[in-house]
Amino acid sequence: MITELEQDPKITLKSVKAAVVVFYAPWCGDCKVSENYETQLGEEFADKIAFYRLDAVNFEEIADLYKVERYPTYIFFIKGKATKGVLVEPVELGEARNWLEIQLSKNRIS
Repeated sequence: MITELEQDPKITLKSVKAAVVVFYAPWCGDCKVSENYETQLGEEFADKIAFYRLDAVNFEEIADLYKVERYPTYIFFIKGKATKGVLVEPVELGEARNWLEIQLSKNRIS
């Protein structure tokens, strides 16, 4: 399941061990394609990672806070803190899956 955020992720995700926030724009074609990946990955990694989306156009100040410049941008969070794990404009499902596996390994989440 993917939850839509309407506030700074650090507030919502304090109690979440690991999460991915996808910053997107409603008009972005790649974001619409990426949404299918997110649904599939959300199911595949449900026991390890919580998935969220944030409309970077409506919440531009939050996107700016995380230096989001292109869409979609995936940012990996641990207990509400953004990590250096960032994936910009994933082209295919496998790329996003590999990135998630690397983030889990780097952050020692099993």
